[in-house]
Amino acid sequence: MKRPTLLLFLLSTSLVASSQNSIPGNAINSSKHYRESGVGNATGRAGAANMTARALLGKDGNTTVEVTTGTLDSGKTPPGSFAKVQFKPLNLAGDALFAQNFTPLSTAGGYYSFVWPSLHRAQQIQLQGNIDGIDKNRTDVVTVVETTKLRPDLSVQRLDFLSSEAIYHPVNISANIVELNGDASAITTCVLAIDGSNVDQAANVYVDAGGSVSCAFVYTFSSTGSHTIQVTATNVVPGDWDTSNNSASGTITITNPYTAEHAGGWFYDINGSFPLINLNSFEYWYRGNVQENYSDTSGTAGHEQASLAVFISSGCAGSTNAVPWQFPVNVAYTESMDTTSVYSLTDTGVNGYTTPYSGNFTICNSTVTSFTEQYGSDFVNDHWNYLYAGQYYDSASNLVYSYQEINISRMAGDVSYFSYGYQCFYWNSPSGTCNSPSDYYTWNSSGKNVYGTIIPVGSTWIPNVATQDAAGNTFSGAVSIPLSRNRYTNYQPIACYNYGSDSYGYAYQNCSQYNFDFTITQGLVLAVH
Repeated sequence: MKRPTLLLFLLSTSLVASSQNSIPGNAINSSKHYRESGVGNATGRAGAANMTARALLGKDGNTTVEVTTGTLDSGKTPPGSFAKVQFKPLNLAGDALFAQNFTPLSTAGGYYSFVWPSLHRAQQIQLQGNIDGIDKNRTDVVTVVETTKLRPDLSVQRLDFLSSEAIYHPVNISANIVELNGDASAITTCVLAIDGSNVDQAANVYVDAGGSVSCAFVYTFSSTGSHTIQVTATNVVPGDWDTSNNSASGTITITNPYTAEHAGGWFYDINGSFPLINLNSFEYWYRGNVQENYSDTSGTAGHEQASLAVFISSGCAGSTNAVPWQFPVNVAYTESMDTTSVYSLTDTGVNGYTTPYSGNFTICNSTVTSFTEQYGSDFVNDHWNYLYAGQYYDSASNLVYSYQEINISRMAGDVSYFSYGYQCFYWNSPSGTCNSPSDYYTWNSSGKNVYGTIIPVGSTWIPNVATQDAAGNTFSGAVSIPLSRNRYTNYQPIACYNYGSDSYGYAYQNCSQYNFDFTITQGLVLAVH
């Protein structure tokens, strides 16, 4: 028999930027019970008391029997409480094989469950509940006959997506969730994982007994290469028969077909004390009187970074993929250190302008008589985007040469600093000398400067950019830049140089002290074109 399938579209937003398709007209809310097949749960009533019963047989041969005065699998507290629950398994003729009483149940409240090892599929059981606390001054006795059902078995099947797609293009991902046992429905959370990390989900997905639904996601990849896609049915309620078939996975290849022809970059990182302390002082005397006295002690410690990534296409007409920018332009940029992604940004609507010029010079064995230059830029938080392009034409308006370029520059730091000292110049002092404390000007300041995003350093820095302009044209690239690391230390205790008194009565003293200890990590690759 062909299994019915409901196309249940779960269009939720990915943690990475995703494309929101319009929801199909036949889509159904994921939590709606679109159909209730299978074997129903037993219900009964006495007075104002209601009781629902369910018996679910698991793969291990044990049956979980549940009774409630409320709604099964609900987070709400059911009313009343069970004083006693009686359990009678029935034979094919409907006769009781035996009776088992569960009492007292002072802690059961309006829900009670137990596990029985010897029931089989479709076997009927009689359950009787003595319920207190609903009708005043009386115990309600509710009797129902429940049919033992196989616990639902959800299986993720038919995981569908394209085998390859371009970077930053939305990928449609669909998986079919099927209930295999046909006795009981289930509710699950449909989870999308990319490369082992959960990135999206749809909760409270209802799957009818013997039915199926489709989870549909939209995800946009921000890096090239092979990626694993997995969809899993998790948190199955009322529990799953077999969890080994709850996932399906596959791989997709993400490509970058619109790559810059040349790429380069520069990365610089300094970390430590630069310097921890730096002291300079100068003093001179004339015939024993201080004429000038100056001292400054400062220090800087922390972490600073700067980087520049350059991506260029250029060449004679017919030999390059460079095209004019169609402003505004969207920019997506990432940085990886070794194999770990450490920084990302997405800037939308970068604007620019185009300026025409006249000329008379030779490029590509042709005389250029006119050309246009494009420039666009923006600054956001801790980085700058610079977009350039140029088109050069001969007297017949034939394209001779063109180039297209994007630069991304970034700076970051977390630096503490201090400075203190004093100074006196006799010609500015109140007494005309530097012999009194009132003749001196002093300072003592400190601060902290935090800006940008500092990334961890490794052995290889990889900037990656992808752009799309207003006409849909893309331009992207990546470059791998090896990094070297060197530590620098230099220490000098305080040392002074004295001179004089000379024949005119002048004496001098210079003192200095410094302590440097820092590490520089840096790398450079030129974008030769």
